[in-house]
Amino acid sequence: MMLSPDKSKIQLLISKLLVFALLAALVIPWKAPAAHAADAELVSDDFSSYTEGPLTPGNGNTWTTEGAVPQVNVVPAAEDFPAYAEMTNTAGGSSYIGQRFAAQNGGLIIQFDVNLPKSSGGTLWVMDGKVNATTAAALRYQLDAGVIKRYNAAAQNQISYDTTHWYRFTMVFNTPKNTYDVHIQDLTTGEEVLWPDNFYSSRDKISSFGFYLNPNGGTVKLANVHVTALDTGLIGLGLHDGDTTLALSPAFNPSVVNYSVDVPFSTTALDVVPTASFPEGTSLKVGDQDTDSGQAVQVDLTGDATDIAVAVTSDQYTDIAMTYHITVNRLEKAPDVNNVSSEGHDGSVQIGWDEPADPAFTETHVYLAGADDQLQLADTVPKGQYISAITGLSNNETYRFVVKAAYSYGDEPLAESAGISVSETPKVLPARQMEALNRGLVAIKDSEGVFVSWRLLGTDPSDTAFNVYRDGKRINEEPITDSTNLVDAAGGPDSHYYVRPVLNGKEQAKSETVNVWDTNYLTIPLRKPADGVTPAGETYTYRANDASVGDLDGDGQYEIVLKWDPSNSKDNSLAGYTGNTYVDAYKMDGTLMWRIDLGRNIRSGAHYLDIMVYDLDGDGKAEVTFRTADGTVDGKGNVIGDAAADYRNSSGYVLDGPEYHTVFDGATGEALDTQPYEPARGNVADWGDNYGNRVDRFLSAIAYLDGVHPSVIMQRGYYTRMVLVAYDFKDGKLVKRWTFDSNTPGNESFAGQGNHQLSVADVDNDGKDEIITGAAAIDDDGTALWNSGLGHGDAMHLGDLDPNHLGLELFAVQENTGAKYSADMKDARTGRVLWGMLQTGKDTGRGLSADVDPNHPGEEAWAINGEWNSTNGGLFTADGQKISDQIPSSNFAIWWDGDLNRELLDHDWLGDPLRVGIPKIDKWDAENNRLINLETFTGTYSNNDTKGNPALQADLLGDWREEVVVRTEDSSALRIYSTTDVTDKRIYTLMHDPVYRLGVAWQNTGYNQPPHTSFYLGNGMEAPAQPSIYTVKYTGTGGGDGGNNGGNHDGGNNGGGTGGSNETPGTGSGTDAGTTPEVSFSDIGNHWAAAYITKLVQAGAVNGYADGTFKPNHTITRAEFTSIIVKLLAKSGASQAAPVFADVQPGSWYYDAVMAGYQLGFIQGNDGGTFAPDAPISRQEMAAILERVYASATGDTGVSGEALNQLDTAFSDASSIADWAKAGVAKMAELGVINGFENGTFAPGQNATRAEAAKMICLLAAAAQK
Repeated sequence: MMLSPDKSKIQLLISKLLVFALLAALVIPWKAPAAHAADAELVSDDFSSYTEGPLTPGNGNTWTTEGAVPQVNVVPAAEDFPAYAEMTNTAGGSSYIGQRFAAQNGGLIIQFDVNLPKSSGGTLWVMDGKVNATTAAALRYQLDAGVIKRYNAAAQNQISYDTTHWYRFTMVFNTPKNTYDVHIQDLTTGEEVLWPDNFYSSRDKISSFGFYLNPNGGTVKLANVHVTALDTGLIGLGLHDGDTTLALSPAFNPSVVNYSVDVPFSTTALDVVPTASFPEGTSLKVGDQDTDSGQAVQVDLTGDATDIAVAVTSDQYTDIAMTYHITVNRLEKAPDVNNVSSEGHDGSVQIGWDEPADPAFTETHVYLAGADDQLQLADTVPKGQYISAITGLSNNETYRFVVKAAYSYGDEPLAESAGISVSETPKVLPARQMEALNRGLVAIKDSEGVFVSWRLLGTDPSDTAFNVYRDGKRINEEPITDSTNLVDAAGGPDSHYYVRPVLNGKEQAKSETVNVWDTNYLTIPLRKPADGVTPAGETYTYRANDASVGDLDGDGQYEIVLKWDPSNSKDNSLAGYTGNTYVDAYKMDGTLMWRIDLGRNIRSGAHYLDIMVYDLDGDGKAEVTFRTADGTVDGKGNVIGDAAADYRNSSGYVLDGPEYHTVFDGATGEALDTQPYEPARGNVADWGDNYGNRVDRFLSAIAYLDGVHPSVIMQRGYYTRMVLVAYDFKDGKLVKRWTFDSNTPGNESFAGQGNHQLSVADVDNDGKDEIITGAAAIDDDGTALWNSGLGHGDAMHLGDLDPNHLGLELFAVQENTGAKYSADMKDARTGRVLWGMLQTGKDTGRGLSADVDPNHPGEEAWAINGEWNSTNGGLFTADGQKISDQIPSSNFAIWWDGDLNRELLDHDWLGDPLRVGIPKIDKWDAENNRLINLETFTGTYSNNDTKGNPALQADLLGDWREEVVVRTEDSSALRIYSTTDVTDKRIYTLMHDPVYRLGVAWQNTGYNQPPHTSFYLGNGMEAPAQPSIYTVKYTGTGGGDGGNNGGNHDGGNNGGGTGGSNETPGTGSGTDAGTTPEVSFSDIGNHWAAAYITKLVQAGAVNGYADGTFKPNHTITRAEFTSIIVKLLAKSGASQAAPVFADVQPGSWYYDAVMAGYQLGFIQGNDGGTFAPDAPISRQEMAAILERVYASATGDTGVSGEALNQLDTAFSDASSIADWAKAGVAKMAELGVINGFENGTFAPGQNATRAEAAKMICLLAAAAQK
């Protein structure tokens, strides 16, 4: 039966909706309903503007798809027929097509004409989110098998359609009430129905509609598509307390309906001033009071919280209204500051807070609480500043502080709030293992001579100066102390340069010598792989793609690790075969070190391969690690797994067969260890689809999970299930630390909280890194830290973005239109949203944070509100104040010229058919809200389609500014571009900043993002603290020999494993009494500490490992160090003694040794009655223990005042030596047991190595015998 309408309902619908007069046939032109001028047409497409034939969704039109892209064909208007589109899903998988628009939370009308096939039609969805966001649907209608009906509708609410007829849908949505009316008209017969209903699922906004097209289905024809938003909103909402205008939270936005505001305790009434967007067609109420647009209504405040409702009702659609709510919180008198947090640092504590809203607030008082709870004023911080730094404190001692807000209420005395207590412990965090880099010296010919630039290393003392030499002659009159670059006007293209650091007036070893570049880029020739052919007979070529860097051979210079991308690489959502992916390593002169062929069983695309390049085992040279499979060929030609295996299915996906995780030698490309890949694939459908999209979304990163040594993180999945696995690389093997799985009970809310990239930093100030997945954070131990619940996003930026806020910040954009924000700034420690750009209703795919405007403190942050290259959106200050709707480019930010602003790295997009861009650097003109071009890298291309990223951006050479690595147009070479702008800013190399260096490591992962620093780098910055790092220099014998720019006095500062668990412990020398054991460890032959190690082994004080190594560069634990001393002293154990440390119990291998050390008086333990036997021992701890051993052996229990006084001159970092260790360090320096490093430092908090311990113990023994 065809339509059998209720005539009264038809008339009601026509009256309410002002729809068009009934049409007798489709030949009558479509006319929009009578819409008010203030109503907004969000979508209008009658297909008349397109060329006849195939139409690509999203290309020159606003149609968007998810899943398989349907075939769309435009049929032009005929004499008696309007234009329309034919849509068919010719694939076997799911296919959605529709329109997205700004989210609407008021009234909405969606209209279109449709002709349906006899069978295999589809489903109509109206949603909030993407056009396949079916879990967020307000409406679901079946358009299939001859029937139009609401999902699960009864028989009387169904229409049997005629495939020769067209039907007009007019749907009116009342989102505040979660109801809708659907009016359907047969345009051939004029018959109609009206179906009112409730939303399919509760929604507070609508932002899309779309059609699910049945697989291999019929053709759905569509015409006259219109989406209209009814204007029932406000354009202004003022709140006034007398002459004071109050700031709403969040800032007023017409689409946001819930606000709050804090007012002083004395406020009894407020004036509310609503301004309607369409006053001619709406009515206003404030509470129960009718009012006119722009008129003030006084509202009395009752109690501590008052809710004020402002309703805007449509005069035409009287059941549709938008209601705004303001919650007014009346503060108590003299309220406390908000969100107090603290951090412990070396000898100091920092405390941060947010100011209260009371206008009488004047300053913040920070008190130190004594043992008797008496308060002593420690700091006064004026209004407008939010951080207090309390110095002069003792490390490892817990202090309690009380933070009070101070107020000036008229003539009253200054009033203080009750106060908030916070306890914190100053501490020295352990030093991190980092690369031993050379000076990165670069000399570039420019119009004024030769620009010369070099690195200030993170291990250089702060007073390091430099001399610059051209052709062996110094060119500066006085050592350079205020920068690390200059222009040599007398230099020429044939000049040669090197630099010498100057310490305490003395020149140190010279740097590498370099020639002059004749352009501002270095060319690295490449060896492009040969073209290939897929099993389907399609030819493909290769292009250079993303890159990473590491010191692969331990020479102090970076090498490039490059991914080759076939021209048929695929996004995960697209079927088809791809060519093999190749990974190459190149020296800076273009020497190809090795090539790895990933083989046919690793699909090529942006989300399939993440290349991690890092020194994972602490030997002074970088390893390379990534996912592999059967048929992967390493750099030595060795095949991993089954060379003949081919797991590709007919759609080109690889959804079967083993997956591996391989670590490769950085110098040779040889596979060192291969383990089954985790997170494992398992059941493909468990990740969100069954065709291979979400299951193969991979990410990776490097993180210092123990605070000292790097670990590698492998991730699978982020749209739904999300799994991260952490590994260490120890003794040539991958060793799993932990797994985090959103399927684990308790972690379920973390599903879908991943981005297209990871970021890493120590966000909670415990010295160990956390993993930021996007909307959530995983703690260093693999447990959940926080979860914002904001969902998946495409970009994020982690660093010290706001120097007025304590700790690090995270700026991120959100894809989920159901989230409260489209972009937001979070406190990285807790995930608390500090401020946000309220939801625009669109997938916000780009956003960036950088200091581009010197008029505002901190970094600005911005996000698009349209396409990827949109110049409109929201530009905000670091604390969330909106600056402009015009925004800079949103791709990469780069430190390039000589000031502290950050410039913008983007590309000039060339579009089809090349789908590449020409990289460029622009500067944001904050006064005129426009970009000024600084550099365009002609002859090169950007990577990854519209993403337009370089192969790599990093501080690779010269001073702290960044280089850009891009491919030439034909991929025959890479170019490394470097600035020639002079800067007077002196900052240590960013590659020695842990957050930045890890950002470079993960930059090639997923959607590439620029690296950020752990400190604020921008206008008004303070000089950053020297990083707590130690460097590892490769010796060529399998271990590092000490860092701090090569050379050592006490031995190497290097890490790499804890060492003790595999050594034969606590059992004496392991040789017969009276014999001298032969010392033949395979890894100490050329080691600087070989003689000392030999002495200790021959004395029976220390053993090696079962594999015949000593591992001199591994860290040594407190228990191991104690055991060596006790055995060297030939003291018997104390196995019958009662335990004195809670963590040292009978039965442990070190029990006797620790107890003997305690009885001899050189072991004292830690606060709380523990010894921490398995913790690495620091250099200052060793000195303190050895001083006690020396005193016990010789009776010399004192340290001279002269020795103490000489600490400051002996070591440039003497101020960082803990008070309890100063006597020990001074005594050991006086005896010649220690004399520090070549750069003048002692590195007291750095973890000691087995080699260092051997040397210091031997020298102490010699001193004690004198």
